Amino acid sequence: MKRTKNMVYKPSIESKELTLYAINDGRLYDYWMVPIVRNLARKYSKGTFDADRAIDAFYPVACEAAKRYCKELARLEDAPHVFSVTDRFTVAADMVDYYMENIERNDL
Repeated sequence: MKRTKNMVYKPSIESKELTLYAINDGRLYDYWMVPIVRNLARKYSKGTFDADRAIDAFYPVACEAAKRYCKELARLEDAPHVFSVTDRFTVAADMVDYYMENIERNDL
């Protein structure tokens, strides 16, 4: 994935809220998280794990979580502007940290 200048790790209230939403959403977990964590665990056991590429793997999950959050909880007029690229990138990095123990143990 091509990184832009806005893709920096900068925790904020919005990124923390979106991280909690993404981690606790069962649909995201079943459809997105499980395959990504299994794939990253396989790479970790082979010795080819790269943390930057892991963030790239979780970035689409953060984008999907942002869409679902806006659809369910945000006001309609604020929906496109609730989560910035920086927030979504921060969420992806936080998800790598959150699931790192599972990746290392190859456990889900």
